[in-house]
Amino acid sequence: MKKRISLTEASRRAPRITARGDSRLLEEGAPPTLADLAGALQFALGDGRIWLNDERMIMTQTHVLGHLRKQLIERLGIEGAQEVFYRSGWVQGEKYADLVQKRFKQTDLTAALAAGPRLHTMEGFVKVTTKRFEFDVARGYYHGEFHWHDSTEAQEHLTHFGISDCPTCWMQSGAPAGFTTALLGHPVIFREVECAGMGAERCVVIGRNAAAWGDDVPELAQWQRPATRARKAPWVPTSDPQPAAPAAASLEPHPIIGRTVAIERAKRLLERVAGYDEPVMFLGESGTGKEYFARRLHGIGRSPSGPVVSVNCDGLGDGPSATPLVGEDGALARAEGGTLFLNDIFSLSVGQQSLLASVLSAEGARPRVRIISASSLAPREALNAGTFRADLYFRLSLLPVVIPPLRERRDDLPMLIDHFLRLHSRKHGKPLRQVAGAALSLLLRYDFPGNVRELSNMIERGVIYAEPGGDLDISHLFTGIEEMPEFVEGLHVSGRIVRRAAAGEAVPDGLTFTELEAEAYDKALRAAGGNIAAAARALGLTRAKLEYRLRKLGLQPEGRR
Repeated sequence: MKKRISLTEASRRAPRITARGDSRLLEEGAPPTLADLAGALQFALGDGRIWLNDERMIMTQTHVLGHLRKQLIERLGIEGAQEVFYRSGWVQGEKYADLVQKRFKQTDLTAALAAGPRLHTMEGFVKVTTKRFEFDVARGYYHGEFHWHDSTEAQEHLTHFGISDCPTCWMQSGAPAGFTTALLGHPVIFREVECAGMGAERCVVIGRNAAAWGDDVPELAQWQRPATRARKAPWVPTSDPQPAAPAAASLEPHPIIGRTVAIERAKRLLERVAGYDEPVMFLGESGTGKEYFARRLHGIGRSPSGPVVSVNCDGLGDGPSATPLVGEDGALARAEGGTLFLNDIFSLSVGQQSLLASVLSAEGARPRVRIISASSLAPREALNAGTFRADLYFRLSLLPVVIPPLRERRDDLPMLIDHFLRLHSRKHGKPLRQVAGAALSLLLRYDFPGNVRELSNMIERGVIYAEPGGDLDISHLFTGIEEMPEFVEGLHVSGRIVRRAAAGEAVPDGLTFTELEAEAYDKALRAAGGNIAAAARALGLTRAKLEYRLRKLGLQPEGRR
């Protein structure tokens, strides 16, 4: 006789068969919970950054947004301002969908969609109550109803313009539309049927697949943007989260990864000097990628098919057995028609400096070679110490390019981490899913004294140590000898900021006893996989005592046993 299962259990298994669901059948406490989402929000107060997983965030007062809203309405009119805010909300929703997919790898689409209202609540715009939603990806169907309480958009509109004759929560309507559309892969439009900005007690929001709204759906313009359509693909249910296939190698030779101001400036200088043959000197700390920049410069320069000869100046001596830099068999001659890269240039011996200076200063005898040099030392130190010839320095540093250390371009870390994960996964033939949330949070705050080279080594170490198809965790990346940040900041489920020690354990800062107690019970239950008896034993309590305290605190363990 076949075993019967409940409707709830059938719904839980359904995503492995077909992508459809109903929020009423979602198990209580299905991840990602509000606590899970709060754990993705980190405050790096020491360097002025707030991260939501790998996206940088900012804090601003609601009245500032209200003032911006007022200015846009006065300059663009209601329709123009509405379009700007709606588009902004849509992009925000897409980013939240990325967070749910990347950090939590949720295989249950119903649970993934349920995370949207929690994120919407956590960001502080409004408190969301989910009444119900249901969907069927195969039919392109979605219907949901939500209640919004204490809307900041509505409040700011009332403050500046009074009661409105149309809905006012434009950004908040765009956010769930972008979020749900990104997860389902077909356009879903959210509209307010009641709005606090129109005098209602709270906002009532309905989400439907675009076709259900009829022919007049101006919001579809956001979905039809080429950039949006190219970025998003439908959610595909699987029995387990699958590691992403390694990306194909870039056709661009030695691409420079990053978009911060510091790295963009270095890239612009690189592009400007590429069309000339004059000497270039790269300056920056050890590990910032000076040789990588040099090869990139060669690749986009005037002689990309010519040879590249790399010389470590620290290894060149002055004796008869020394490796020649100039002369018939010297490195300069071997680089003819291409590039000579002189690494650690300020360690070049006095004798070699004299030979190189004489060749470069000879009228009409300048070799057909582009000379690129690099050093991690400050030029002034070498010149003041008298260890490097000033005339040679000024010849080699005609076009200086400073490469910033990694700690000054922290916003590039997510891109670099993703790049190295794919690079080393492909190199070692080991597909992996992602860097785990706790490890990513620590990487975003680590100072990287070894710069990009250290980050690359860390990720490669993690790829080798991690299980195939798994996540890279803290133990895979860090060896224990690194100088860890003293603290980072996280968001407690209660809404308070908590301080975290280097090892990743939360150290409550100003929490009440009740909050501490609830956190201890929650941690024990998670460790026990929802088994109340096992959690009680770990806490030194009886099962009855723990159940009583859980009811008292309003905690509902997941998978109660």
